[in-house]
Amino acid sequence: MNAPIPKTTAFSHQAAKFSWVCPIIVMLVMTFTQQIGHRVIIEMISLLLFLVSLVFGIIALFGIRAHGKSGILAPAIAGIIINGLLVVIFVTNFMAARARAQQQRGDVTAPIEHSRQVYTTWVPGMRGSESSQRAPVAIVASRGRDC
Repeated sequence: MNAPIPKTTAFSHQAAKFSWVCPIIVMLVMTFTQQIGHRVIIEMISLLLFLVSLVFGIIALFGIRAHGKSGILAPAIAGIIINGLLVVIFVTNFMAARARAQQQRGDVTAPIEHSRQVYTTWVPGMRGSESSQRAPVAIVASRGRDC
């Protein structure tokens, strides 16, 4: 009773495997090449490889109909999740570093510091029905991020 061996040389199987193996290789390469002077180039190549392996994971899912989900679904989903998270982390870190660099160069003005001033005044007729009674009222003027 020999069960048929699934054909794992199909493009879908290889794409699914590439999708989850590539980020591991990229992370190892990035770990061992931290001392190299061209770090920006290595990081851009890494981002490109993350995006390519994300696309390969999605392409591998289209091969499930022809080759079955055995050996394709789990590696492709794992690759899509790993690469998706790495791309999101990569892009958010890049945007934060870019904003910080622009602020240090003076391209972007610094955000207005939060300041709050409280003015107190007496308003007639607030405490009772007679206009001769006065009550304190605080007016808060705020300038900053939570305005």
